[in-house]
Amino acid sequence: MNHLAYVLETSVQLPTFEQLDLGQVVLRLLGLLPLIGGYLLAREGRGNLLYEVCAVLLLVLATVIPFESAANLTLTTVLNDFVARWPVMVFLLGLAFVRDGGWKIVIGVVLMAVSGLVLIR
Repeated sequence: MNHLAYVLETSVQLPTFEQLDLGQVVLRLLGLLPLIGGYLLAREGRGNLLYEVCAVLLLVLATVIPFESAANLTLTTVLNDFVARWPVMVFLLGLAFVRDGGWKIVIGVVLMAVSGLVLIR
């Protein structure tokens, strides 16, 4: 019961409009777009391999975009980090192929095996 009383007694301090940096808020909202887009494409893309591939790319891009702004953040660093995650992308693409079914299961298993071998290395 003490924890509930503590939570109920705690006040929340929200920033005023003068303290908000509108540009920072917009950039953070734009940073969430790949995550939301990837989720929606993965959810609606069942049976459509193109949607699932786009979902994988967007979800991996969402892991690259930093939430906090950094002074040395450039498009080149984001692209380099995106390309550095290619083994994870290959694994997720393999899962998408396996989920699609049919003869694509073989391609998916090969993609997952290749990414596993690269990650072990």
